[in-house]
Amino acid sequence: MGIACDSEARAPGTSDAEGVAPDVAIDSAVADSVANDTGVMPDANGGPRPKLSYAIEPITVQPGEERQMCRTINIPTDAPFDIVRFESTMIGLSHHFNLYKVSDGSAFNPVTPDEAAVHDCAPAAEQLRGDAAYIFGSASDWVMETPPGVAFHLLPGQRLILEYHAINYTLDPIEASLEVNLTGPAPDAVIEHHADIIWFASWGFFLPPGKETSDTAKCAIPYDVEIFGLMGHFHELGTNFVVEALHDGTPTEVYQDDDWQHPLYQAFAPTLSLAAGDPIRWTCTWNNTRDGLVMPDKGSQDEMCKFFAAAYPKNTLSADPIQCNVFF
Repeated sequence: MGIACDSEARAPGTSDAEGVAPDVAIDSAVADSVANDTGVMPDANGGPRPKLSYAIEPITVQPGEERQMCRTINIPTDAPFDIVRFESTMIGLSHHFNLYKVSDGSAFNPVTPDEAAVHDCAPAAEQLRGDAAYIFGSASDWVMETPPGVAFHLLPGQRLILEYHAINYTLDPIEASLEVNLTGPAPDAVIEHHADIIWFASWGFFLPPGKETSDTAKCAIPYDVEIFGLMGHFHELGTNFVVEALHDGTPTEVYQDDDWQHPLYQAFAPTLSLAAGDPIRWTCTWNNTRDGLVMPDKGSQDEMCKFFAAAYPKNTLSADPIQCNVFF
């Protein structure tokens, strides 16, 4: 979707003023190989709640190596699935885990055995092409829950991409693996809004060696949203991450974090309300202690400046996911 975006660079310390899924037939052998577990779990009152569980099986990561691994699965085809709780568990060293829902013309194609198997992959390739939407991510073991009446919505048979980035800083090989559980609402729950993740990323900066540098980017929200969670992301040179919401030109800081290894997830209760056209601005600051120029990219020795906001449309059940990538 078209979203208004612009970017700006500044020195530290300066400032400026429902679809319906098509019928699909999924090969049972492939389905069995990718659906690690389906079942129910009790809610707080002991009632049944549906659950889907998937995994990235153990992979070997050699000393000094980083691996980006993916697998694609189809969710069960009998009914839509609403997610009100995400839970990820990482075993061994890791950098991050991302989960995407496929949204292009292949969204309901049965996965092939090669797609179902854990394999090396290009990070966020489908998201950046606009073929998929990021719906959950973590840098460690983590649980994220939605507010009452809000759920991430998946259609029958829809593809999900599990993406796991593991880095071995040790002197010995390690085994790294991941498990993720997707839990649905209680049977009597009423879902009034479908959530998505707002993806805002700046790719238009460069970091000279031996200097502190800040970069600011800005995008406008295309429709009224309620944000219930927000998390920034940069790499090891990052020293500060700030997000500001602007209303009538007046900025309000809504997020600040300086921990690149364990990024803060800022929950909002009540939610943070943004109206259509309201800009949101984010600033990353880095200290490049290396000898060479550092550019934005997806490797662990590159840098990033992006944030993810868990949000839902204020006035409708569903809306298109919001994505803004700011380039030079």
